[in-house]
Amino acid sequence: MNICCVYTTDNYIAGKKPLVSLVKIPFGISFIATSLKNSGYDVQILVITPETDIRRTIKGYIEEHHPRLFCLTSVSSQYPLIRDIARTVRSIDDSIYLLLGGHHASLNPEATIKEPCFDALCIGEGEFSVVEYASQIQDGKTPSQIHNLWIRDKENGTVEQNDSHPFIQDLDGLPFMDIKMWDRWIAHTTRVAQVLIGRGCPNTCTYCSNHALAKLCGGKYVRFRSPDNIIEEINRIIIDYPTVRYVRLQAETLSINLEYTYALCDRLKEFNAGLKYPLSFQINLSPGKGLLTDKEFLYRLKSAGIDNISIGLESGSEKVRNEILKRPRYTNRDIIDFCNLARTVGMHVKLNVLIGIPGETLSDFQETIACVRDCNPQHVTPFIFYPYPGTKLYNMARNMNLLSEDLVNPTAERKISRPDLPGFSKKQIQREFILFYYHVYRGRLPFYMIAARAIREFMFIDPKINARFKKVFNYSFLRNLRHKLSTDPPHHL
Repeated sequence: MNICCVYTTDNYIAGKKPLVSLVKIPFGISFIATSLKNSGYDVQILVITPETDIRRTIKGYIEEHHPRLFCLTSVSSQYPLIRDIARTVRSIDDSIYLLLGGHHASLNPEATIKEPCFDALCIGEGEFSVVEYASQIQDGKTPSQIHNLWIRDKENGTVEQNDSHPFIQDLDGLPFMDIKMWDRWIAHTTRVAQVLIGRGCPNTCTYCSNHALAKLCGGKYVRFRSPDNIIEEINRIIIDYPTVRYVRLQAETLSINLEYTYALCDRLKEFNAGLKYPLSFQINLSPGKGLLTDKEFLYRLKSAGIDNISIGLESGSEKVRNEILKRPRYTNRDIIDFCNLARTVGMHVKLNVLIGIPGETLSDFQETIACVRDCNPQHVTPFIFYPYPGTKLYNMARNMNLLSEDLVNPTAERKISRPDLPGFSKKQIQREFILFYYHVYRGRLPFYMIAARAIREFMFIDPKINARFKKVFNYSFLRNLRHKLSTDPPHHL
């Protein structure tokens, strides 16, 4: 039985290979596709962008492969495009089953199931549930009684809401993501790859959906794979893609259980010792107050090849960070000292920053600029607040009457300013987003580098212009030029 797994994105390269590199492969739909393939199904990936001729693409695929099932995934910002794809499939061949998973379906099932083009919704993790759904379809059964799925009866339209199965506790039992399935969509295999090492987050930040996702199922929400299992997957990746020199170890944070962190560091160090070209690694870190002054912690990371840390600072206003965003508690002085400490150890630090947060003023944002400037990180990525349904900050924005139709428009998600905040207008927000690198790095980097980054941020605003920029700079000599003009660490993408 043929199954089509669909991924949509507005961050793409113009042309037939829209994903710039291996690190743009999404985890969620990849694990679903891999699980289905390992169960014996003929699985194909479709990547769709705003430039895709949806009807022509879908019609051509159906005529060539005769699929019985389309598996779709979506965050809220991609939902309008995914819905159009589902409606197109339905109009071409009504007998095909359409299953939607991802954050949007999980956090808004009651509203989403009202859309008649979807035959089923997956609530939470779906590796086992989707395989069972496909099995029942292949056997000619009417799908029913499958954990984590809301299933619509094709005959009478009634919806069966099944119970949620506990979160998958043994992540080592999941298959390694089949990256080869994505090769036809990747513009070039770069020196960077990624591995998912854990699921779930211990924090309850108001702008993030983790606090809502944690309530979907029973069982432990924050889970990690064993170090040996992670090493085995990394080894397979560098065999299949010999040019890889850097690996992103993707988990919300690697500071929850230091016993586990150090065990992973030991295995990475041991693994690297046996390689002709040792790897470097990047991690996400939500630093607790104790770790911000722990030089030994940083040395342990560095000895394992972890030389790049990404931290969600989000705001340099302690009031905004603590009272509105509910981030882990630390002072600005703490994070500034941590960045200085990391620099002495030879670590790169990347900070993520949010602009236009409900309740934020221009004065609050100026505190962010001052804090980031004092941190002087090797890289910083600014984003503009986007209201994700299911988050506490979404509800706060709604209560402040900020959720106009224009605000939730998904175009250039987190790159375009739409709300007018009291004391911080949308024009000011957009201007500060474009000029952020200037404010942070003026006097520290050559002006041409700052100007290049500002121009790059401006291009992000229009997905089509962004796509064409990426296509032009996808040529190797221009890609090298872009890196020279960038403030990014050497292996940042």
